[in-house]
Amino acid sequence: MDLPLRSDRAHRVATPTETIRLREDAPVILHVDPPSFPAEQYRLLAVQVEERLNPIGTWGFALSVTSPDEGVGKTLTSLNLALTLTRGEERRVLLLEGDLWRPRLHTYFDPEDVNRPGLQQVLERRIQLSEAVVAVEGTSLDLLPAGAAGFAGDVMSGRRMSEVLTEARAAYEIVVIDSPPMGMLASARSLASRADGVVLVVRAGQSKRRSIEKTLEGLGPDKLIGMVLNGIKTPGRGYRGYY
Repeated sequence: MDLPLRSDRAHRVATPTETIRLREDAPVILHVDPPSFPAEQYRLLAVQVEERLNPIGTWGFALSVTSPDEGVGKTLTSLNLALTLTRGEERRVLLLEGDLWRPRLHTYFDPEDVNRPGLQQVLERRIQLSEAVVAVEGTSLDLLPAGAAGFAGDVMSGRRMSEVLTEARAAYEIVVIDSPPMGMLASARSLASRADGVVLVVRAGQSKRRSIEKTLEGLGPDKLIGMVLNGIKTPGRGYRGYY
């Protein structure tokens, strides 16, 4: 397991040379948004993450966001949680797209470029991490996209991935990993074992109880920070009326 770097270590600050922006229609939660049911749920989840941070310091914490199966809203959850954890540009956060098989983060940004170099090329040692990271305009969030297509085999479970995470931990206070589904790919379990905590995303009416139980058994009680239930209907009253 890759241990988090303590806050008294020297840090290398990543300085992206390229900037992208969130799409105007992207369903994201920002620090300045008024109270709403989804916004407050992300903020509550961020507090749970921060409570786990405190005993080990606030630099180099790696958080894996995964799910038992696909199509439950894991990628959007990763993005919104990463944005919330920046606390309005108070904290430097890296969102690492760890799902090389079905990358989706590019759909929330302009310019939308699925072939942008990223994690895959870093793992192949074709480019450096600092060359692959892009800044998200108007935030203190940086993005490491999955990278150009053409991936074959499992490079996520090897030593090189550990090296990349160590470098990312040295440059960012929090690294949020958009992981593949735990129930489908072994690399998701490998990423969870390297992370300091895991958030599990499920969808109402879709995620099966046995799949959830199996995923929780694989994670173990010490890894799980919280669960996100997507796809629920909320009444239009009070703060929930914003939803």
